[in-house]
Amino acid sequence: MAKLFPFHGYRYSSEKIERMADVVTQPYDKISPEMKKHYLDKHPSNIVRVIKNPNYGEADEHLTQWIQQGVLRRDQAPSFYPYQQTFESEGHTFSRLGVIGLLSLEDADLAVKGHERVMSDPLEDRLNLIRSTQANEGLIFMLHADPSMRVDRLLSDFTNNSDPVVTVEDEHQVVHQIWELSDGDVQVPIAEGLRNSTFYIADGHHRFRTSQLYLQECEEKGWQAGAVESFDKRMIALFNMESPSLKILPTHRGIRNLIDFDPEDFLSKLESFFHVQSISNFEELESSMQGNGILIGLVVQDGRNWFLRLRDTVDSSTSFMPDIEGPARQLDVNVLHEGILKPVLGIGQEEVASQEYVDYFRSRKELVDSLKQGQHQLGFLLNPTTLEQVRQISERGEKMPPKSTDFYPKLLTGLVLMKMEISQ
Repeated sequence: MAKLFPFHGYRYSSEKIERMADVVTQPYDKISPEMKKHYLDKHPSNIVRVIKNPNYGEADEHLTQWIQQGVLRRDQAPSFYPYQQTFESEGHTFSRLGVIGLLSLEDADLAVKGHERVMSDPLEDRLNLIRSTQANEGLIFMLHADPSMRVDRLLSDFTNNSDPVVTVEDEHQVVHQIWELSDGDVQVPIAEGLRNSTFYIADGHHRFRTSQLYLQECEEKGWQAGAVESFDKRMIALFNMESPSLKILPTHRGIRNLIDFDPEDFLSKLESFFHVQSISNFEELESSMQGNGILIGLVVQDGRNWFLRLRDTVDSSTSFMPDIEGPARQLDVNVLHEGILKPVLGIGQEEVASQEYVDYFRSRKELVDSLKQGQHQLGFLLNPTTLEQVRQISERGEKMPPKSTDFYPKLLTGLVLMKMEISQ
């Protein structure tokens, strides 16, 4: 049973920070080396100095110093933080409203469903950071399903009648706003309205698993939670998946480091399971992918394009994706990883985790440009995973490959933080 709590958040002081845009960032796993340098140049108190710092002790020193100097200040009252994002997509303006709170990690395996496999390296990195800072700096993006929109109405009533405490526009022209909701008469029905819900992880599988592992470590040491804000809870941002403003973007794959790769032999092997159609240009390939069924675009380094449509007879074939069952067989991303990369190219889970063979692209154009520049040998274009597929896979306890979903826009890091109180 999910339990969400208000908490004393730490927020950047408007007296110390003139522009919030100078200190907040995209989520840590979206920050490239170039983006990190840009954030570092923006402000000495940018949160990137904590979340992307390989020196975990130094990361903690930054956080401690900012609190001591009043750069980060603790809110006086325990609060929920309504969080609204306003953005443009396909020529239309969208706005989605959720709430930031602390999720109890008690019985979290029953209350929270994930859909993505976690990898050891990022898991260890996040675990080292939380051990050092004893804080939640980044948000976990979670979803719940409530067709009645009861909690949404409570949040809307509050935000429509009060001013946000933070408004900031990010580098993608997305406007982020949070409110401080400290009224207990409003907090209680919000918490009660969510109490019997299942929460689905949209983004932040590694951060969530990190919090579970850290809870285990603290309990094994005999540590006790010193307040609501402690190791037995995790800061999340929760949105209703019934909202029409939830957007999932596709994440395309670029493949490199293939030894003795023969395109003709590769295409020949694909024909056992796919209709393989040569496409004259990239624009036509993009148009072909707008149909129904499992559709994958293939671009080769020499500029040739193919359209892959899974054969109707394949779904019942025991020789195709033998380890994948049920709705997971209908996921384009599973068909790519388990039906092409693993059996045909020898790129399985370990090879993907090694980061030696697969790179990820939100932009189709950037992937094609990398092929033209010789940085990749193959490019695979995918359609986005749907919300219903995320729900089905999560409910069944199955997992998708990394980067199977790209919820847009991302949640900013640094809008509000949780600092743990621990009795050792």
